[in-house]
Amino acid sequence: MIHLILDSTSGVGADFLALHPNVHCISLTIEMGENYVPESEATIKAVIDYSEATKKSVPTSQPSTGDFLKLFSDIPAEDPIIVLCICSTISGTYNGALLAARQSGRKNITVINTRTTAIGMIHLLEDGLDMIEKGLSYEEIAKALEEASMRTGLTVALDTIDYLKRGGRIGKAAGLIGSILKIKPVIYLNENNEVDALGKVRTTKKANALMIDYLKKQEPLKRLGIVHIENEAGAKVLYDKAKEMYPAMDITLTTATPVLTAYLGPGLTGFIFERAK
Repeated sequence: MIHLILDSTSGVGADFLALHPNVHCISLTIEMGENYVPESEATIKAVIDYSEATKKSVPTSQPSTGDFLKLFSDIPAEDPIIVLCICSTISGTYNGALLAARQSGRKNITVINTRTTAIGMIHLLEDGLDMIEKGLSYEEIAKALEEASMRTGLTVALDTIDYLKRGGRIGKAAGLIGSILKIKPVIYLNENNEVDALGKVRTTKKANALMIDYLKKQEPLKRLGIVHIENEAGAKVLYDKAKEMYPAMDITLTTATPVLTAYLGPGLTGFIFERAK
């Protein structure tokens, strides 16, 4: 049996995991004061409340090497494993998984930097499960998912830049710091997989237009998801526009996870996509 492992920033649900015994989730950890909470047990509201009350970053930590090794050991040695990790420039999870795979001594583990997160990782998971069902080999599936990861991307509009600044993940979007008040920073992952500034505008309407223009430049698309953090109404606007643009596409609207909230803050809306070959 081929096994697929995702980290918790994917948002994969417990019900889904229960239905798929070959799919596993490994959790990042969120630090709020003296409390260390697995992401799978944390809430978006708790992260926001803590950050707003303290005006501090909400530290997160990747799964430990031991966590990965324990999960690997729970899977029969003859069963191949594919690990799908959050974008490596956002979290060290990918590098940690690589180290654990080497230490395990197993030759049938592939660790993939998905270059995405949230629904983007779920899209790759669904592709992997579909290929397993079709009877493709471990090597074929790993190669296909590696290639698909090179076609992923995202762009999001932030309601605040504070969380990126506090967490030190602002990357090449640093030019947004010190900008005038009441702007809508729009960021994306550039060709080097770094957080970068797509632009800064004053209204949500203009932020949406900027993201839609960027999305059009990525066509043709294979997959598209809408993501938000505590902004379902804003996400619905993007969803409706995306359905106008791509009426035949199955577009998912979903919320991000507590760890992504710690990174990016509330009010976010955006697109997560995979380009077609």
